[in-house]
Amino acid sequence: MKNQSPSSTIPIQYVEIDEARCNGCVLCMKACPTKALRVHEGRVAQVVGTCVDCGECIRVCPRGAIRAVTTCPEDLDKAKYSVVSAATVLYSQFGEDVAPNDILLGLKGMGFSYVHDQSYTNEMFSVAIELYIQENRKKEHTPWPLISPVCPVVVRLIAARFPELLHHILPLSAPREIVAREAKLRLSLKHGCDESDIKTLHISPCPAKMICITDPLFHTHSYIDAAIGISDIYCGLKKSIKEVDEDKVLHHSGGIGLGWGLSGGEISGIQMNCLAVSGLQDTINYLEKIDMGRFSNIDYIEFRACAEGCLGGLFTVADKYQAKRYLQQLVRMYGVERRVKYEYVRKLYENGWFFAEKTRYAEQPALTKKALSERIERQKRVEKILARLPKKECGHCGSPDCATFAQDVVEGRASLDDCLFSRSKGTKQVKSKEKR
Repeated sequence: MKNQSPSSTIPIQYVEIDEARCNGCVLCMKACPTKALRVHEGRVAQVVGTCVDCGECIRVCPRGAIRAVTTCPEDLDKAKYSVVSAATVLYSQFGEDVAPNDILLGLKGMGFSYVHDQSYTNEMFSVAIELYIQENRKKEHTPWPLISPVCPVVVRLIAARFPELLHHILPLSAPREIVAREAKLRLSLKHGCDESDIKTLHISPCPAKMICITDPLFHTHSYIDAAIGISDIYCGLKKSIKEVDEDKVLHHSGGIGLGWGLSGGEISGIQMNCLAVSGLQDTINYLEKIDMGRFSNIDYIEFRACAEGCLGGLFTVADKYQAKRYLQQLVRMYGVERRVKYEYVRKLYENGWFFAEKTRYAEQPALTKKALSERIERQKRVEKILARLPKKECGHCGSPDCATFAQDVVEGRASLDDCLFSRSKGTKQVKSKEKR
């Protein structure tokens, strides 16, 4: 259940379910925000719908039967030049005695050709957000509030459950993509080689970065070639940090760029009317409110699917609250002012440097009368079946709730007899007739 071809009708996802460990409990099915999981007749869980790689199923599985899939670092061995960049939450994982520059030097010591400090690009990105808001507040049809494009889980969640909000997503490339794009461009010019000779690796706190590589929403292709979790590289990096014996400066950002691992870190450098929302359920709640037309007075909302932001990612190692305290110390230590030059960033912005290649989803063609009629008829059938169900949301049928079960029945994935209460009701009616 991973890495299906983009042309396949099976959705891509990067979670694997160990059938030997899965005992068919319904905890993962209940936790899935897109209702993608099913557990029929007590058998092992299966992904049948759109997975957004949020990892909630992994968090709640008591048997450790579900794991996230990432790339093997060996996949980069054949590259002439390798580039590594990391989500800034990495700087919070090694304790107070390890500075960001030590971590970057440690990565360099692991054999990567080039190491990039993504936190500096974060600061550039915060300026670009301000410029976009200033430019578009004057325009009549800009959808408000704008939504951050940074968290891939949130972007996928919007595409799956709130497609009408896709136009709210800021049409700029996430910093991780900008880093990879510029590394390939500049290094290919420097070394006189093709961009395909340069491979980029992203160190991630969450599994969702993998799907950004194979199936990007706002790019024709991703500039990132591979992604691994912080936990996968942690031990090797910790050893490399201890062996660092050079003093080259690789870290250049201030506290604004470093704070992106925290919930609220992205908007801390933006002088606009902004909100920060973290945690999957709160994210869904606020997206529902935006869908109803609320918060149009807000300029920008930073959403993070993980509680406390990227500090709560599945691939982090340090306790998220201890990491939060240390990251806050780093922000104070390096200052709460951006170190990037505003005019330089403004020129890059005007030249389109920050913009994604596909700024919006393509408009869907209008439904034909026949298709619309079929949809209406289908919905009537769903509602008719739902009216017969007990609304107990028990999950015994193998679907996460009664409404989803009704849809599964209509789509042929389930039978009405799968509902325990419907069977019981039918049995009682038969016995009542026999007594007569």
